[in-house]
Amino acid sequence: MILKRLTTAVREQNWTAVIIEFVIVLSGVVIGFQITAWNETRQDADREALIIARLHADFIAIESDVATVIADLNRRSEAAGGFLTLIRDDAVDANSEAFQLGLANTIGTPVPAGRSATYVDLLESGDMRLIRSEELRRALIEFDEQVRRHEMAYETLATLVIDNTGVLLDYQSLLRAVGSEPGIYAEAIEATRRSPELITSAQMMQNVSQVNLAWHRGRQTTTEAVLAALQGELD
Repeated sequence: MILKRLTTAVREQNWTAVIIEFVIVLSGVVIGFQITAWNETRQDADREALIIARLHADFIAIESDVATVIADLNRRSEAAGGFLTLIRDDAVDANSEAFQLGLANTIGTPVPAGRSATYVDLLESGDMRLIRSEELRRALIEFDEQVRRHEMAYETLATLVIDNTGVLLDYQSLLRAVGSEPGIYAEAIEATRRSPELITSAQMMQNVSQVNLAWHRGRQTTTEAVLAALQGELD
């Protein structure tokens, strides 16, 4: 209909009508683009809100996991220090509950808490652009880089654990096997107890727990920074 009126106006050289029709057409195009842009902006805002909610849920869980690991590492570090004291105290029986509990808690170290699944999805999908807050983007990047560095460094800790828990596990197995009456194994128990290998392994496991603890405390700080930035978006 508009094209017909425009053709008629040109044929009749009615330039006023031609200008009016052009204005109508251009106005319709501009309004159409504005509506499309508004819809896209609204959709992006809705997607951003969903992403923020998912990230918040992720980091609440991560915060809880990190706090649990920190508590575990504190316990392990203290246990290793206590076990070293028990080893050197002749008044403490190697078959006592305190001695065996200290030994058990000295062995091993927790695996680092992982990345945010939502953040990984954002990187893979290219949807990081939807997060408008520069503070939140920086906090997420810093957290994820820290996690990746921790994961790579943990390989060294894992090697130390493997190399040093063997003698501790063997000693634990020996104590469990003989029970409260070591009998003919009493001498072997005491010799192993005072061996440089056992003491060195216990010291190394204490160091491993302390290093891992320091890393997780740093993880806790960056997690709190992400949560603070997320809360700013939720408020």
